[in-house]
Amino acid sequence: MRKSEFRGWTEVFRFTFIQTWKNRSFLIFMIISWVVCMLAVPVLSAISSSKKDTGEYHIEKVNADKVYVYDEIGLTLMGFDTTAFKKAEVFKDLPVVPVNVDPLSETREQEWKEFTKKVDEEPKSIVIHIRLDATHSFSFDVVRAIESDVTKKECEYIGSLLVEEFNEFKYKATNFGEEQQKALDTTYEVTGLLEEKDGTFVTEKAHISTAKYWVVYGVLFVVMMVCITGAMQIATAVAMDKSSKVMEYMLTSIRPMALIFGKVLAQVVSVIIQMGVSFGLALLSNFVTGQVTGNNYLQTKLPAGIFSSLNPLNIALALLVIALGVMLYGFIAGLCGAMVTKMEELQESVSLLTMTNIIGSYLALFAAMAMQKSLTSPLFYAAVLIPISSPFLLPGVVLIGEGAWWIKLLSLAILFVMDVIILFTSARVYEALLLYNGNKIKLKDLKKFLKEAKGGKAA
Repeated sequence: MRKSEFRGWTEVFRFTFIQTWKNRSFLIFMIISWVVCMLAVPVLSAISSSKKDTGEYHIEKVNADKVYVYDEIGLTLMGFDTTAFKKAEVFKDLPVVPVNVDPLSETREQEWKEFTKKVDEEPKSIVIHIRLDATHSFSFDVVRAIESDVTKKECEYIGSLLVEEFNEFKYKATNFGEEQQKALDTTYEVTGLLEEKDGTFVTEKAHISTAKYWVVYGVLFVVMMVCITGAMQIATAVAMDKSSKVMEYMLTSIRPMALIFGKVLAQVVSVIIQMGVSFGLALLSNFVTGQVTGNNYLQTKLPAGIFSSLNPLNIALALLVIALGVMLYGFIAGLCGAMVTKMEELQESVSLLTMTNIIGSYLALFAAMAMQKSLTSPLFYAAVLIPISSPFLLPGVVLIGEGAWWIKLLSLAILFVMDVIILFTSARVYEALLLYNGNKIKLKDLKKFLKEAKGGKAA
C-alpha cells in the first residue's frame, strides 16, 4: 500500500468532521443523549426514593379486611413479629388473626389445604404462610383467594415488609454486631480448584455473574447501536458523493483510499467524543445527585466489586476495540455505498451491512449468555475472535476484567488486520465504480470491476 494512496485524507477528515457536527439529525441525537445522561440518575434516584418511602408499591387503598398468620414452624414463638407490616401507614388498621397450628403435626399439608378452602370463601382475606421450603430455608408466602378483591400489590408489599423484618430478626437472634452483619452481607468470589491425577491443581471453569452479564449486555447494545448508526451515515455520504459531479475534480488531488479513510475516521472520532461526553455527564450527574441527596445512586445499584479490575489500561483497550469496530463497520458501509449507482438503490445495497451487524450482534449476545456458564466455551472464543462480533463483546469483557490477555490481544490484532483489508477493498471498489452509472451492481460483479481497476482499465 503506497503512502500516496492516503494523500489528502486529512482534508477529507476535517471536512467530514465539521459537516458531521453541523448535521441537524446528528446534533439532535447528540443533545438528546446528553440530556438523558444528565437526567437519568436524578430521575431514577427520585423514583427509588419515592418507592422506598411508599413501600415501592404506591398503595392508596387497602382492599383486605384481615390478615391470617399461618405459622407452620413456630417462628412467632421464637419472637418474630408477624405484625411488622403494620408499621406501614397503609396497613396500620388491618386486623391480624393468628391461626393455631401445631408445628409437629404429621398432617400439616392436609390441614393447610383445608384452610385454603376457607380462605377462598373470603375474598378480602390475606394469609401469611410461614413454612420451610424444599431447601429447608424460611419461606413467607402471602396468599389470597382465587377470586379475591385483594390486589397483587398488597400481597407483594406485605411480603417485602416481612422479609425486611426477618433480616433484622435473624441478626438480633444470633447477637451479631454491625461488623459481623456486613461480613455476612458481603459478596465473595470463590475460585474452585480441581486436582489432576498427577496431584497438581487447576482452576475450575470460570464464569461470570448475572450482574456482570448485564454489564456486558449493556455495552454490547450501545456499541451495536453506535456501529449501525455511524455506518448508515457513512454509506449515505459515500453514495451521495458518487452522485455529485465534483467527484471528478476531487480525484485529481485526493485518492479514493483517502476519501474512505478520512470519512470513516471522522465518524469514529465524532462517536468517541459523543460517548466520552455522555459517560462523563452521567458520572457528573451521579456525583451532583449524591451531594444533594446524600446517596450515591450508582454505587448502591451496582454490585460491589463489579468494576474492581477497571484501570486506565482496560479503559483504553475497550475504547480502542470500539474505535476499530466502528471503523470496520464504517469501511463495510463505504463498500456498500460504493456499490450504489443511484440513491434509490441505497436501501437494498446496505443489506450486506445490516446482515453483518445482525449476525455479529447475535453471536456476541449468545456468547455473553454462555459466559454465565463458562469463560472457556468455544462460542466465547469464536465471538471474541471473529471481527464482526468482537467489537460488541470484547469491550464489556475488558471492562469487567474477564478473559485472558492473550485472547484480548489476538482479537485486537485480527480486528485491526480485517480493518485494513476492508479499507483496501472498499477503496478499490470505490475507485472502480466511482463514475459507473450502469445497471445495479451485485456482489458477484465486483470481481470483474476490481480486476479492471487493477489493470488500469476504465470501469
